[in-house]
Amino acid sequence: MKAKWMNIVERLQGNMDQRHYARRIPGNTEWGTVCAKPELSNKVKKAKAEHPTAKRFAELMAETKAIMHDPDRKAEWQSRYDEATRKARKYNKPIQGRLYDYIKHELSEERKRESDN
Repeated sequence: MKAKWMNIVERLQGNMDQRHYARRIPGNTEWGTVCAKPELSNKVKKAKAEHPTAKRFAELMAETKAIMHDPDRKAEWQSRYDEATRKARKYNKPIQGRLYDYIKHELSEERKRESDN
């Protein structure tokens, strides 16, 4: 379904019900669309979960969570984050906004470097 985007529904975006969501059409500010959410079978969901990329991401998230729940490791990462934040502010560079995001990013970068070698 395609509908003209009007001021009255300016903020109408996101979920409409369990099976539909509203969004703007990219590159067109006047029009919006109501889209059906994709319905995946359990077989497809399981196959996606078994994909190597999904497994690596799950491992990354599990390790990040473990660091956040271990006080000693968290303190070590907090000091690294504080130092990175100081350097970023000094040189006016962007930095991850939260400790959790910083840990996740740095672990991901470490894994990329390891896989490149």
